[in-house]
Amino acid sequence: MITIGSMQGAERGSVKSGNQSLARFWKALIVLALLAVTGPYGFVQSASAQNMYGLVIGIDDYIGEKNDLAGAVNDAVDIEKALKSAGAALVERLTNQDANKANITSAWERLVNQAGDGDVIVLTFSGHGSQEPEPEGRGGEKDGLNENFLLANYQPSGPGSLERIVDDEIFTWLKKADERGIRVIFIADSCHSGTMHRKATNNVRYRKGNFLKLVNDFFRYPDPDVAKLSVDDLNNVTFISATSDDRLTPEVEIDGQWRGALSWSFARALEGGADRNQDGEVSQFELLGFIIPAVHAQVERQQTPQILPITASSEGLFRVSRSGWQATFSASRIGRSRDADFGELRVAIVDGPANAIADIKGVSVVSDQARADLVWFARKGQIVHRIGGVVAENVTDKSIVPILTKWSTLKWLKSEMARDPISATLTKGNQRYERGSIVEIEMTGARLPYLTLFNMPPNGRVEFLIPGTNRPDLVRKNWANQTFRNSFRVDRPPFGAEHLVAIYTEEVLSELHTLLAAMSTPDKAINLKKILQEVLKDKKFQITVLDIYTGSE
Repeated sequence: MITIGSMQGAERGSVKSGNQSLARFWKALIVLALLAVTGPYGFVQSASAQNMYGLVIGIDDYIGEKNDLAGAVNDAVDIEKALKSAGAALVERLTNQDANKANITSAWERLVNQAGDGDVIVLTFSGHGSQEPEPEGRGGEKDGLNENFLLANYQPSGPGSLERIVDDEIFTWLKKADERGIRVIFIADSCHSGTMHRKATNNVRYRKGNFLKLVNDFFRYPDPDVAKLSVDDLNNVTFISATSDDRLTPEVEIDGQWRGALSWSFARALEGGADRNQDGEVSQFELLGFIIPAVHAQVERQQTPQILPITASSEGLFRVSRSGWQATFSASRIGRSRDADFGELRVAIVDGPANAIADIKGVSVVSDQARADLVWFARKGQIVHRIGGVVAENVTDKSIVPILTKWSTLKWLKSEMARDPISATLTKGNQRYERGSIVEIEMTGARLPYLTLFNMPPNGRVEFLIPGTNRPDLVRKNWANQTFRNSFRVDRPPFGAEHLVAIYTEEVLSELHTLLAAMSTPDKAINLKKILQEVLKDKKFQITVLDIYTGSE
Protein backbone atom coordinates (compact mmCIF):
# COMPACT_ATOMS: atom_id res chain seq x y z
CA MET A 1 0.00 0.00 0.00
CA ILE A 2 1.16 3.54 -0.62
CA THR A 3 0.42 6.77 1.22
CA ILE A 4 0.20 10.04 -0.67
CA GLY A 5 2.60 12.82 0.21
CA SER A 6 2.35 16.55 -0.27
CA MET A 7 1.09 17.50 -3.71
CA GLN A 8 3.15 19.72 -5.98
CA GLY A 9 1.82 21.42 -9.08
CA ALA A 10 4.30 23.09 -11.39
CA GLU A 11 3.57 26.45 -12.92
CA ARG A 12 1.39 26.35 -16.02
CA GLY A 13 3.29 25.30 -19.11
CA SER A 14 6.48 24.22 -17.34
CA VAL A 15 8.36 21.18 -18.59
CA LYS A 16 11.34 19.12 -17.59
CA SER A 17 13.76 18.11 -20.31
CA GLY A 18 17.15 16.46 -20.65
CA ASN A 19 20.25 18.26 -21.85
CA GLN A 20 22.88 15.57 -22.21
CA SER A 21 24.80 15.21 -25.47
CA LEU A 22 24.83 11.64 -26.81
CA ALA A 23 27.57 10.33 -29.02
CA ARG A 24 25.74 7.51 -30.77
CA PHE A 25 22.05 6.75 -31.12
CA TRP A 26 22.61 3.19 -29.94
CA LYS A 27 23.89 4.54 -26.63
CA ALA A 28 20.86 6.69 -25.88
CA LEU A 29 19.70 7.46 -22.38
CA ILE A 30 15.97 7.42 -21.67
CA VAL A 31 14.43 10.51 -23.27
CA LEU A 32 10.88 10.97 -22.09
CA ALA A 33 10.12 13.75 -24.57
CA LEU A 34 7.98 15.83 -22.25
CA LEU A 35 8.16 18.51 -24.90
CA ALA A 36 6.18 16.20 -27.11
CA VAL A 37 3.06 16.49 -24.98
CA THR A 38 3.36 20.11 -23.88
CA GLY A 39 5.08 21.78 -26.83
CA PRO A 40 3.62 23.70 -29.74
CA TYR A 41 1.63 21.97 -32.45
CA GLY A 42 2.34 24.31 -35.35
CA PHE A 43 4.52 23.07 -38.20
CA VAL A 44 7.58 24.69 -39.68
CA GLN A 45 6.90 22.80 -42.90
CA SER A 46 3.84 20.80 -43.88
CA ALA A 47 4.29 17.13 -44.70
CA SER A 48 1.22 17.07 -46.93
CA ALA A 49 3.06 17.96 -50.15
CA GLN A 50 5.76 15.30 -49.67
CA ASN A 51 5.89 11.62 -50.66
CA MET A 52 6.27 8.87 -48.07
CA TYR A 53 8.01 5.54 -48.67
CA GLY A 54 8.55 2.50 -46.48
CA LEU A 55 10.99 -0.35 -46.04
CA VAL A 56 9.44 -2.74 -43.53
CA ILE A 57 11.43 -5.71 -42.21
CA GLY A 58 10.16 -8.52 -39.97
CA ILE A 59 11.96 -11.78 -39.12
CA ASP A 60 10.49 -14.63 -37.07
CA ASP A 61 12.24 -17.59 -38.69
CA TYR A 62 15.89 -17.83 -37.66
CA ILE A 63 18.32 -20.69 -38.05
CA GLY A 64 17.71 -22.87 -35.02
CA GLU A 65 14.25 -22.96 -33.44
CA LYS A 66 15.45 -21.56 -30.10
CA ASN A 67 15.85 -18.16 -31.74
CA ASP A 68 12.51 -18.08 -33.55
CA LEU A 69 10.17 -15.18 -32.81
CA ALA A 70 6.38 -15.01 -33.17
CA GLY A 71 5.50 -11.35 -33.66
CA ALA A 72 8.05 -9.73 -35.98
CA VAL A 73 6.27 -10.63 -39.23
CA ASN A 74 2.99 -9.46 -37.67
CA ASP A 75 4.72 -6.14 -36.99
CA ALA A 76 5.83 -5.81 -40.60
CA VAL A 77 2.41 -6.67 -42.03
CA ASP A 78 0.68 -4.22 -39.68
CA ILE A 79 3.07 -1.34 -40.38
CA GLU A 80 2.87 -1.94 -44.14
CA LYS A 81 -0.92 -1.73 -43.95
CA ALA A 82 -0.76 1.43 -41.82
CA LEU A 83 1.73 3.09 -44.19
CA LYS A 84 -0.49 2.38 -47.17
CA SER A 85 -3.56 3.67 -45.37
CA ALA A 86 -1.61 6.88 -44.66
CA GLY A 87 -0.95 7.32 -48.39
CA ALA A 88 2.60 6.00 -48.77
CA ALA A 89 3.71 6.08 -52.41
CA LEU A 90 5.60 2.77 -52.14
CA VAL A 91 6.16 0.24 -49.36
CA GLU A 92 8.61 -2.64 -49.65
CA ARG A 93 8.03 -5.43 -47.13
CA LEU A 94 10.70 -8.09 -46.53
CA THR A 95 10.04 -10.94 -44.11
CA ASN A 96 11.84 -14.09 -42.97
CA GLN A 97 14.07 -15.58 -45.70
CA ASP A 98 13.38 -12.70 -48.06
CA ALA A 99 14.81 -10.32 -45.47
CA ASN A 100 18.40 -11.11 -46.37
CA LYS A 101 21.28 -8.66 -46.61
CA ALA A 102 21.22 -8.35 -50.40
CA ASN A 103 17.46 -7.74 -50.61
CA ILE A 104 17.44 -5.22 -47.79
CA THR A 105 20.39 -3.28 -49.22
CA SER A 106 18.86 -3.21 -52.70
CA ALA A 107 15.45 -2.12 -51.40
CA TRP A 108 16.98 0.70 -49.37
CA GLU A 109 19.01 1.95 -52.31
CA ARG A 110 15.93 1.91 -54.55
CA LEU A 111 13.94 3.99 -52.10
CA VAL A 112 16.74 6.50 -51.55
CA ASN A 113 17.18 6.90 -55.30
CA GLN A 114 13.45 7.34 -55.83
CA ALA A 115 12.81 9.74 -52.93
CA GLY A 116 13.59 13.41 -53.24
CA ASP A 117 14.30 16.43 -51.10
CA GLY A 118 11.72 16.63 -48.30
CA ASP A 119 10.30 13.15 -48.88
CA VAL A 120 10.02 10.68 -46.00
CA ILE A 121 11.33 7.12 -45.77
CA VAL A 122 10.07 4.98 -42.90
CA LEU A 123 12.55 2.18 -42.12
CA THR A 124 11.39 -0.41 -39.59
CA PHE A 125 13.08 -3.55 -38.29
CA SER A 126 11.45 -6.19 -36.10
CA GLY A 127 13.67 -9.09 -35.14
CA HIS A 128 16.72 -9.99 -33.11
CA GLY A 129 19.52 -7.64 -32.17
CA SER A 130 22.87 -8.40 -30.62
CA GLN A 131 26.27 -6.88 -29.82
CA GLU A 132 29.78 -7.51 -31.09
CA PRO A 133 33.25 -6.20 -30.22
CA GLU A 134 34.19 -3.07 -32.12
CA PRO A 135 37.35 -3.58 -34.20
CA GLU A 136 40.45 -1.92 -32.81
CA GLY A 137 41.24 1.59 -33.95
CA ARG A 138 37.70 2.72 -34.72
CA GLY A 139 36.91 4.33 -31.36
CA GLY A 140 33.21 4.92 -31.95
CA GLU A 141 31.82 3.03 -28.95
CA LYS A 142 32.65 3.90 -25.35
CA ASP A 143 31.89 0.35 -24.21
CA GLY A 144 33.80 -1.17 -27.12
CA LEU A 145 30.69 -2.87 -28.52
CA ASN A 146 28.82 -2.35 -31.77
CA GLU A 147 25.12 -3.09 -31.94
CA ASN A 148 23.66 -5.05 -34.84
CA PHE A 149 20.51 -6.47 -36.40
CA LEU A 150 20.50 -10.20 -37.06
CA LEU A 151 18.88 -11.40 -40.29
CA ALA A 152 17.10 -14.70 -41.00
CA ASN A 153 20.11 -16.59 -42.37
CA TYR A 154 22.60 -15.26 -39.82
CA GLN A 155 25.19 -17.67 -38.47
CA PRO A 156 28.09 -16.68 -36.20
CA SER A 157 30.75 -18.05 -38.55
CA GLY A 158 31.61 -18.10 -42.25
CA PRO A 159 29.35 -16.75 -45.03
CA GLY A 160 26.38 -16.64 -42.65
CA SER A 161 28.16 -13.95 -40.64
CA LEU A 162 27.39 -11.52 -43.49
CA GLU A 163 23.69 -11.77 -42.69
CA ARG A 164 23.66 -8.98 -40.15
CA ILE A 165 23.52 -5.19 -40.29
CA VAL A 166 25.93 -3.36 -38.00
CA ASP A 167 25.22 0.10 -36.61
CA ASP A 168 28.08 1.64 -38.61
CA GLU A 169 26.37 0.45 -41.79
CA ILE A 170 23.10 2.02 -40.66
CA PHE A 171 24.92 5.32 -40.33
CA THR A 172 26.19 5.14 -43.90
CA TRP A 173 22.64 4.47 -45.10
CA LEU A 174 21.18 7.32 -43.09
CA LYS A 175 23.97 9.70 -44.11
CA LYS A 176 23.31 9.12 -47.81
CA ALA A 177 19.60 9.85 -47.36
CA ASP A 178 20.34 12.83 -45.14
CA GLU A 179 22.64 14.41 -47.71
CA ARG A 180 19.78 14.30 -50.23
CA GLY A 181 17.39 16.06 -47.86
CA ILE A 182 15.32 12.92 -47.30
CA ARG A 183 13.73 12.64 -43.89
CA VAL A 184 14.04 9.20 -42.28
CA ILE A 185 11.98 7.71 -39.46
CA PHE A 186 13.84 4.64 -38.20
CA ILE A 187 11.93 2.23 -35.93
CA ALA A 188 14.11 -0.49 -34.37
CA ASP A 189 11.96 -3.04 -32.55
CA SER A 190 14.73 -5.27 -31.19
CA CYS A 191 17.14 -5.37 -28.28
CA HIS A 192 20.84 -6.00 -27.89
CA SER A 193 21.59 -6.99 -24.28
CA GLY A 194 20.51 -6.47 -20.71
CA THR A 195 17.70 -7.40 -18.33
CA MET A 196 14.20 -6.29 -17.38
CA HIS A 197 13.51 -3.68 -14.70
CA ARG A 198 11.84 -6.41 -12.63
CA LYS A 199 11.81 -10.20 -12.82
CA ALA A 200 9.38 -11.56 -15.40
CA THR A 201 8.14 -15.13 -15.91
CA ASN A 202 10.12 -17.77 -17.78
CA ASN A 203 7.61 -17.68 -20.63
CA VAL A 204 8.68 -14.37 -22.16
CA ARG A 205 10.18 -14.29 -25.65
CA TYR A 206 12.79 -11.53 -26.09
CA ARG A 207 14.17 -9.93 -29.24
CA LYS A 208 17.80 -10.64 -28.48
CA GLY A 209 19.37 -13.52 -30.36
CA ASN A 210 20.99 -16.37 -28.44
CA PHE A 211 23.83 -17.30 -30.81
CA LEU A 212 27.36 -18.58 -30.34
CA LYS A 213 30.31 -16.21 -30.20
CA LEU A 214 31.20 -14.60 -33.53
CA VAL A 215 34.26 -16.25 -35.14
CA ASN A 216 35.63 -16.51 -38.68
CA ASP A 217 33.79 -13.31 -39.52
CA PHE A 218 33.39 -12.49 -43.24
CA PHE A 219 31.98 -9.02 -42.58
CA ARG A 220 34.06 -5.93 -43.44
CA TYR A 221 33.31 -2.70 -41.64
CA PRO A 222 32.84 0.55 -43.59
CA ASP A 223 35.34 3.41 -43.47
CA PRO A 224 36.53 4.14 -39.88
CA ASP A 225 35.30 7.75 -40.20
CA VAL A 226 31.73 6.40 -40.04
CA ALA A 227 32.38 5.22 -36.49
CA LYS A 228 32.78 8.86 -35.43
CA LEU A 229 29.35 9.89 -36.75
CA SER A 230 26.63 10.71 -34.25
CA VAL A 231 22.96 11.38 -34.63
CA ASP A 232 23.80 15.09 -34.23
CA ASP A 233 25.52 14.90 -37.63
CA LEU A 234 22.25 13.89 -39.31
CA ASN A 235 19.75 16.68 -39.84
CA ASN A 236 16.71 14.72 -40.99
CA VAL A 237 16.57 11.54 -38.91
CA THR A 238 14.13 10.55 -36.17
CA PHE A 239 15.37 7.36 -34.49
CA ILE A 240 13.19 5.32 -32.14
CA SER A 241 14.42 2.07 -30.59
CA ALA A 242 12.32 -0.32 -28.51
CA THR A 243 14.27 0.20 -25.30
CA SER A 244 17.66 1.23 -23.92
CA ASP A 245 20.56 -1.02 -24.85
CA ASP A 246 20.82 -2.37 -21.28
CA ARG A 247 17.23 -3.67 -21.30
CA LEU A 248 15.39 -6.48 -23.05
CA THR A 249 12.46 -6.12 -25.44
CA PRO A 250 9.66 -8.66 -24.84
CA GLU A 251 7.09 -9.87 -27.32
CA VAL A 252 3.53 -9.28 -26.12
CA GLU A 253 0.13 -10.48 -27.27
CA ILE A 254 -2.15 -7.73 -28.58
CA ASP A 255 -5.54 -8.36 -30.18
CA GLY A 256 -4.78 -12.10 -30.32
CA GLN A 257 -1.41 -11.71 -32.09
CA TRP A 258 2.16 -11.71 -30.85
CA ARG A 259 3.66 -8.29 -31.44
CA GLY A 260 6.37 -5.82 -30.55
CA ALA A 261 4.84 -3.04 -28.45
CA LEU A 262 6.83 -0.35 -30.28
CA SER A 263 5.76 -1.54 -33.74
CA TRP A 264 2.12 -1.80 -32.65
CA SER A 265 2.25 1.74 -31.27
CA PHE A 266 3.92 3.15 -34.37
CA ALA A 267 1.30 1.56 -36.63
CA ARG A 268 -1.41 3.17 -34.51
CA ALA A 269 0.42 6.50 -34.78
CA LEU A 270 0.30 6.19 -38.57
CA GLU A 271 -3.41 5.45 -38.35
CA GLY A 272 -4.05 8.74 -36.58
CA GLY A 273 -3.37 7.95 -32.93
CA ALA A 274 -0.55 10.49 -32.71
CA ASP A 275 -2.45 13.27 -34.48
CA ARG A 276 -3.24 15.26 -31.34
CA ASN A 277 -4.59 18.35 -33.09
CA GLN A 278 -6.52 16.31 -35.69
CA ASP A 279 -5.09 18.17 -38.69
CA GLY A 280 -4.19 15.01 -40.63
CA GLU A 281 -0.43 15.27 -40.04
CA VAL A 282 1.98 14.23 -37.29
CA SER A 283 4.95 16.21 -36.08
CA GLN A 284 7.85 14.94 -33.99
CA PHE A 285 6.21 16.54 -30.96
CA GLU A 286 3.07 14.50 -31.55
CA LEU A 287 4.83 11.26 -32.50
CA LEU A 288 7.12 11.21 -29.49
CA GLY A 289 4.33 12.18 -27.12
CA PHE A 290 2.24 9.26 -28.33
CA ILE A 291 4.79 6.44 -28.62
CA ILE A 292 6.13 6.18 -25.05
CA PRO A 293 2.79 6.08 -23.17
CA ALA A 294 1.30 3.77 -25.82
CA VAL A 295 4.17 1.29 -25.30
CA HIS A 296 3.92 1.61 -21.51
CA ALA A 297 0.25 0.65 -21.74
CA GLN A 298 1.27 -2.75 -23.14
CA VAL A 299 4.20 -3.80 -20.96
CA GLU A 300 3.71 -2.63 -17.36
CA ARG A 301 6.48 -0.06 -17.96
CA GLN A 302 9.08 -2.80 -18.35
CA GLN A 303 10.06 -1.21 -21.68
CA THR A 304 10.61 2.45 -22.52
CA PRO A 305 11.41 3.49 -26.10
CA GLN A 306 14.54 5.52 -26.72
CA ILE A 307 14.11 8.54 -28.95
CA LEU A 308 16.60 10.76 -30.75
CA PRO A 309 17.12 13.58 -31.52
CA ILE A 310 16.61 14.81 -27.98
CA THR A 311 15.12 18.12 -29.08
CA ALA A 312 11.99 17.16 -30.97
CA SER A 313 11.06 19.32 -33.93
CA SER A 314 7.59 20.75 -34.58
CA GLU A 315 8.09 20.12 -38.30
CA GLY A 316 5.50 17.85 -39.88
CA LEU A 317 6.82 14.31 -40.42
CA PHE A 318 4.05 12.44 -42.21
CA ARG A 319 0.38 12.34 -43.06
CA VAL A 320 -1.91 9.98 -41.18
CA SER A 321 -4.72 7.73 -42.28
CA ARG A 322 -8.21 9.19 -42.52
CA SER A 323 -9.74 5.71 -42.26
CA GLY A 324 -7.55 3.95 -39.70
CA TRP A 325 -7.55 3.12 -36.00
CA GLN A 326 -8.28 6.66 -34.81
CA ALA A 327 -10.57 7.76 -37.63
CA THR A 328 -13.78 6.65 -35.94
CA PHE A 329 -13.34 9.37 -33.34
CA SER A 330 -14.27 12.88 -34.46
CA ALA A 331 -12.02 15.88 -33.97
CA SER A 332 -14.58 17.52 -31.70
CA ARG A 333 -14.60 14.87 -28.97
CA ILE A 334 -12.10 12.80 -27.01
CA GLY A 335 -14.69 10.21 -25.91
CA ARG A 336 -14.24 6.70 -27.29
CA SER A 337 -16.14 3.50 -27.82
CA ARG A 338 -16.71 2.14 -24.32
CA ASP A 339 -16.59 -1.51 -25.39
CA ALA A 340 -13.17 -1.36 -27.06
CA ASP A 341 -10.15 -2.55 -25.08
CA PHE A 342 -7.23 -4.94 -25.45
CA GLY A 343 -9.53 -7.96 -25.09
CA GLU A 344 -10.31 -10.28 -22.21
CA LEU A 345 -7.93 -10.76 -19.32
CA ARG A 346 -6.29 -14.16 -19.82
CA VAL A 347 -5.44 -16.11 -16.65
CA ALA A 348 -3.56 -19.40 -16.28
CA ILE A 349 -4.10 -21.40 -13.09
CA VAL A 350 -1.45 -23.63 -11.49
CA ASP A 351 -2.67 -26.06 -8.78
CA GLY A 352 -5.89 -24.15 -8.24
CA PRO A 353 -9.64 -24.40 -8.91
CA ALA A 354 -10.72 -23.01 -12.28
CA ASN A 355 -14.26 -22.55 -11.01
CA ALA A 356 -13.02 -19.88 -8.59
CA ILE A 357 -12.80 -17.41 -11.47
CA ALA A 358 -15.22 -18.96 -13.94
CA ASP A 359 -17.92 -16.29 -13.56
CA ILE A 360 -15.78 -13.14 -13.66
CA LYS A 361 -16.87 -10.99 -16.59
CA GLY A 362 -14.02 -10.05 -18.92
CA VAL A 363 -11.75 -12.86 -17.63
CA SER A 364 -10.97 -16.13 -19.42
CA VAL A 365 -8.96 -19.16 -18.29
CA VAL A 366 -6.17 -20.35 -20.60
CA SER A 367 -4.00 -23.44 -20.30
CA ASP A 368 -0.84 -22.01 -21.86
CA GLN A 369 1.07 -19.80 -19.40
CA ALA A 370 2.91 -18.19 -22.32
CA ARG A 371 -0.40 -16.75 -23.57
CA ALA A 372 -1.67 -15.63 -20.17
CA ASP A 373 -1.63 -12.07 -18.89
CA LEU A 374 -1.57 -13.37 -15.31
CA VAL A 375 -0.60 -16.71 -13.77
CA TRP A 376 -2.21 -17.72 -10.47
CA PHE A 377 0.02 -20.06 -8.47
CA ALA A 378 -2.66 -21.18 -6.04
CA ARG A 379 -0.48 -23.14 -3.61
CA LYS A 380 1.97 -20.25 -3.33
CA GLY A 381 -0.89 -17.79 -3.02
CA GLN A 382 0.78 -15.66 -5.67
CA ILE A 383 -0.31 -13.97 -8.89
CA VAL A 384 2.38 -13.15 -11.44
CA HIS A 385 2.08 -10.89 -14.48
CA ARG A 386 3.82 -12.46 -17.47
CA ILE A 387 5.81 -9.30 -18.16
CA GLY A 388 5.54 -7.29 -14.94
CA GLY A 389 6.40 -9.86 -12.26
CA VAL A 390 4.66 -10.59 -8.93
CA VAL A 391 1.49 -8.50 -8.63
CA ALA A 392 -0.25 -9.96 -5.57
CA GLU A 393 0.59 -12.28 -2.66
CA ASN A 394 -1.37 -14.28 -0.08
CA VAL A 395 -4.11 -14.82 -2.66
CA THR A 396 -6.89 -17.32 -1.95
CA ASP A 397 -9.84 -18.52 -4.00
CA LYS A 398 -11.95 -16.03 -2.03
CA SER A 399 -9.73 -12.98 -2.47
CA ILE A 400 -8.87 -13.57 -6.13
CA VAL A 401 -12.13 -12.20 -7.58
CA PRO A 402 -11.56 -8.48 -6.81
CA ILE A 403 -7.92 -8.81 -7.85
CA LEU A 404 -8.84 -10.12 -11.28
CA THR A 405 -11.66 -7.62 -11.73
CA LYS A 406 -9.07 -4.92 -11.02
CA TRP A 407 -6.88 -6.28 -13.81
CA SER A 408 -9.83 -6.53 -16.17
CA THR A 409 -10.48 -2.86 -15.43
CA LEU A 410 -6.84 -2.09 -16.14
CA LYS A 411 -7.16 -3.68 -19.58
CA TRP A 412 -9.83 -1.14 -20.46
CA LEU A 413 -8.07 1.79 -18.78
CA LYS A 414 -4.87 1.11 -20.69
CA SER A 415 -6.66 0.83 -24.01
CA GLU A 416 -8.03 4.33 -23.36
CA MET A 417 -4.59 5.48 -22.20
CA ALA A 418 -3.08 4.34 -25.50
CA ARG A 419 -5.59 6.34 -27.53
CA ASP A 420 -4.82 9.76 -26.08
CA PRO A 421 -1.65 9.48 -23.97
CA ILE A 422 -0.41 11.69 -21.18
CA SER A 423 3.25 11.54 -20.22
CA ALA A 424 3.52 9.97 -16.75
CA THR A 425 6.84 8.95 -15.23
CA LEU A 426 8.35 7.36 -12.14
CA THR A 427 11.24 9.72 -11.61
CA LYS A 428 13.27 7.12 -9.68
CA GLY A 429 12.68 4.42 -12.27
CA ASN A 430 10.65 1.25 -12.71
CA GLN A 431 12.30 -0.93 -10.08
CA ARG A 432 10.36 -2.72 -7.36
CA TYR A 433 9.97 -0.31 -4.42
CA GLU A 434 10.61 -1.90 -1.02
CA ARG A 435 8.80 -1.00 2.18
CA GLY A 436 9.75 2.50 3.35
CA SER A 437 10.70 3.66 -0.14
CA ILE A 438 9.51 6.96 -1.56
CA VAL A 439 7.86 6.82 -4.98
CA GLU A 440 8.01 10.06 -6.95
CA ILE A 441 5.73 10.63 -9.93
CA GLU A 442 5.30 13.29 -12.60
CA MET A 443 2.48 13.76 -15.11
CA THR A 444 2.29 16.28 -17.93
CA GLY A 445 0.45 16.84 -21.18
CA ALA A 446 -3.17 16.94 -20.08
CA ARG A 447 -5.42 19.14 -22.21
CA LEU A 448 -8.43 18.91 -19.91
CA PRO A 449 -8.66 20.79 -16.60
CA TYR A 450 -10.13 18.61 -13.86
CA LEU A 451 -8.19 15.78 -12.25
CA THR A 452 -9.51 12.63 -10.58
CA LEU A 453 -6.72 10.56 -9.01
CA PHE A 454 -7.07 7.19 -7.32
CA ASN A 455 -4.89 4.20 -6.52
CA MET A 456 -5.68 0.53 -7.14
CA PRO A 457 -3.71 -1.55 -4.58
CA PRO A 458 -2.78 -5.20 -5.17
CA ASN A 459 -5.90 -6.53 -3.40
CA GLY A 460 -8.30 -4.75 -5.77
CA ARG A 461 -9.76 -2.02 -3.57
CA VAL A 462 -9.71 1.68 -4.44
CA GLU A 463 -7.88 4.47 -2.59
CA PHE A 464 -9.50 7.75 -3.60
CA LEU A 465 -6.85 10.50 -3.51
CA ILE A 466 -7.73 13.65 -5.43
CA PRO A 467 -9.73 15.83 -5.11
CA GLY A 468 -10.72 14.10 -1.83
CA THR A 469 -13.03 15.34 0.89
CA ASN A 470 -10.15 16.86 2.85
CA ARG A 471 -9.05 19.05 -0.06
CA PRO A 472 -12.15 20.80 -1.41
CA ASP A 473 -9.89 23.46 -2.95
CA LEU A 474 -8.76 20.90 -5.53
CA VAL A 475 -12.23 20.22 -6.91
CA ARG A 476 -12.02 23.01 -9.46
CA LYS A 477 -8.26 23.39 -9.78
CA ASN A 478 -7.28 23.69 -13.44
CA TRP A 479 -4.56 21.15 -14.32
CA ALA A 480 -4.61 21.65 -18.09
CA ASN A 481 -1.09 22.17 -19.49
CA GLN A 482 0.44 21.89 -16.03
CA THR A 483 2.94 19.45 -14.60
CA PHE A 484 1.66 17.41 -11.67
CA ARG A 485 4.25 16.07 -9.21
CA ASN A 486 3.74 14.01 -6.09
CA SER A 487 5.39 11.49 -3.83
CA PHE A 488 4.14 8.39 -2.05
CA ARG A 489 5.55 6.21 0.69
CA VAL A 490 5.41 2.42 0.50
CA ASP A 491 4.26 1.90 4.05
CA ARG A 492 2.39 -1.40 4.61
CA PRO A 493 1.10 -4.60 3.00
CA PRO A 494 -0.31 -5.78 0.72
CA PHE A 495 2.66 -5.46 -1.59
CA GLY A 496 2.67 -6.20 -5.29
CA ALA A 497 1.36 -4.05 -8.15
CA GLU A 498 -0.17 -0.69 -7.32
CA HIS A 499 -1.79 1.21 -10.19
CA LEU A 500 -2.19 4.95 -9.89
CA VAL A 501 -4.97 6.13 -12.22
CA ALA A 502 -5.38 9.74 -13.33
CA ILE A 503 -8.47 10.83 -15.26
CA TYR A 504 -8.60 14.34 -16.71
CA THR A 505 -12.02 15.65 -17.76
CA GLU A 506 -13.60 18.90 -18.97
CA GLU A 507 -16.12 18.82 -16.12
CA VAL A 508 -15.96 17.93 -12.43
CA LEU A 509 -16.97 14.28 -11.86
CA SER A 510 -18.70 14.69 -8.50
CA GLU A 511 -20.76 11.54 -8.97
CA LEU A 512 -17.67 9.45 -9.69
CA HIS A 513 -15.83 10.94 -6.70
CA THR A 514 -18.62 9.82 -4.37
CA LEU A 515 -18.59 6.31 -5.81
CA LEU A 516 -14.78 6.00 -5.65
CA ALA A 517 -14.69 7.11 -2.02
CA ALA A 518 -17.06 4.24 -1.16
CA MET A 519 -14.77 1.55 -2.69
CA SER A 520 -12.56 1.22 0.39
CA THR A 521 -12.69 -2.58 0.48
CA PRO A 522 -12.04 -5.05 -2.36
CA ASP A 523 -15.61 -6.34 -2.48
CA LYS A 524 -16.96 -2.81 -2.97
CA ALA A 525 -14.66 -2.15 -5.97
CA ILE A 526 -15.77 -5.07 -8.14
CA ASN A 527 -17.96 -2.88 -10.35
CA LEU A 528 -15.30 -0.21 -10.93
CA LYS A 529 -14.96 -0.85 -14.68
CA LYS A 530 -18.69 -0.69 -15.28
CA ILE A 531 -18.98 2.51 -13.24
CA LEU A 532 -16.08 4.21 -15.04
CA GLN A 533 -17.48 3.32 -18.45
CA GLU A 534 -20.93 4.59 -17.53
CA VAL A 535 -19.74 7.86 -15.94
CA LEU A 536 -17.33 8.65 -18.76
CA LYS A 537 -19.76 7.75 -21.52
CA ASP A 538 -19.99 10.55 -24.10
CA LYS A 539 -17.60 12.72 -22.09
CA LYS A 540 -14.24 14.10 -23.09
CA PHE A 541 -11.46 12.55 -21.03
CA GLN A 542 -7.81 11.54 -20.92
CA ILE A 543 -6.46 8.68 -18.81
CA THR A 544 -3.02 7.65 -17.67
CA VAL A 545 -1.98 4.73 -15.47
CA LEU A 546 1.26 4.51 -13.49
CA ASP A 547 2.37 0.96 -12.67
CA ILE A 548 4.11 0.94 -9.27
CA TYR A 549 5.53 -2.39 -8.09
CA THR A 550 6.21 -2.75 -4.36
CA GLY A 551 7.78 -5.31 -2.02
CA SER A 552 10.80 -7.52 -2.60
CA GLU A 553 11.39 -9.82 -5.58
